[in-house]
Amino acid sequence: MPTTPNQDTYWESAGASRASHVIPTSECWALVTTQSAGRLGFFREGLLDIFPVNYLVIDEHLYFRTSVDGTIATSHLEHAAFQIDHVDKEARSGWTILLNGPATRVEDPTLLTTLWGKAVDEPWAPGQRDLFFDLAPTLVRGRRIGAAH
Repeated sequence: MPTTPNQDTYWESAGASRASHVIPTSECWALVTTQSAGRLGFFREGLLDIFPVNYLVIDEHLYFRTSVDGTIATSHLEHAAFQIDHVDKEARSGWTILLNGPATRVEDPTLLTTLWGKAVDEPWAPGQRDLFFDLAPTLVRGRRIGAAH
């Protein structure tokens, strides 16, 4: 019977002419703050959903807005994933950061005041986006990909 590869087998490998390097957690957080949009992944009704969302980072927590009655807000997000990437097509290089952890509604009035006071990109999706979620990662992983030297 064939063996099943470890879940990180593909995450840890690069293409034949490519090099892949682990990004330390502190650098992952620094890179995440250079972008403003990523993809939120979560399970809903037995399927994996992935939604693009705008975000901001404060003290190693990732915050995003959504609608009160939308798919994200009405889903269970205790096992969420968030991915942020940067690709340089000309150099054929880039990086990817994956954050795993629960996403919970922000209800603290002081934190909400802070979040509403931050200058952030307007959400891409139409409609009211006035519910903040806090993704508090329990696992942060990053890879940098480039040409093998």
